[in-house]
Amino acid sequence: MNKKIVVIIIFLLIITVAAIVAFLSVPSFYNQEIKLPQYISKVEKITINNGMTIERKMGSWCSKEDDCYPVNTDVVDALIENLRRAALYAEKYVGEHEEKDEIDLVDEEGNVLKLSFNEINGHTSEIVALNNGQKTLLKGDFAIPAQPYQWFEQPLLKLNNSDIEEISGVEPGDFSFDDLLFYQATKNNDFAEWMTRQINVVLKNGLTIKLIVYTRGHSYWVSLNLGTTVMPTKDADEFVKNNGFLYDGWFFELPQPVGNRLFGTIDENDYIPR
Repeated sequence: MNKKIVVIIIFLLIITVAAIVAFLSVPSFYNQEIKLPQYISKVEKITINNGMTIERKMGSWCSKEDDCYPVNTDVVDALIENLRRAALYAEKYVGEHEEKDEIDLVDEEGNVLKLSFNEINGHTSEIVALNNGQKTLLKGDFAIPAQPYQWFEQPLLKLNNSDIEEISGVEPGDFSFDDLLFYQATKNNDFAEWMTRQINVVLKNGLTIKLIVYTRGHSYWVSLNLGTTVMPTKDADEFVKNNGFLYDGWFFELPQPVGNRLFGTIDENDYIPR
């Protein structure tokens, strides 16, 4: 046999053996049917601590438990992208792991990837992923809301208090857009027997906001209706058109301190008949 052919054959054998060794040295999760980075990119549902479920609907993310009210898409997309990047360099996890908090990532076919954390405190740098029986370690800067309400865009209305021209139904000092945080949202109107108070706000640009605050016991909810004055600015018109769907037909649970301030001193003459 020609020496040159022998050399070529030996070279090809070396290359083949090297390729096999390299393949076998890759972490075991890459040999599984589901590849972590690709799987994470196709996630359609996220379950947090078996409580809150975030689903992708029509290209946007929403909370299943809140009648699919929109969550902060930027927060969810950033988390998924950071997880995907971390999965590219994931390491096989060895050792004991105390599972306190857990997130399940589910794709459209129902495959589940479990992610567990030592704690969720706004940021965490290490996540253990359980994939097909294999534990792998993801490292990065993962911003994860510590409470369910922090997955939503907060506050309810991102407007400036300095733009308020008129306000009625509450003392001006007791009202602030920044305070309008909410715990949950629903479209079910079961507040017929609740006490109510109406607050009207008019902005300098012609945007009008009607808030109905509902209370029973120590619970407070609010509904919002956007509108405009007779001669609104273009900005006011566009705000109503682009954001009306976030408020029309929705009811939001307020923190008790905020509800207390908005309701103010209880006076039967302030209540709106239902």
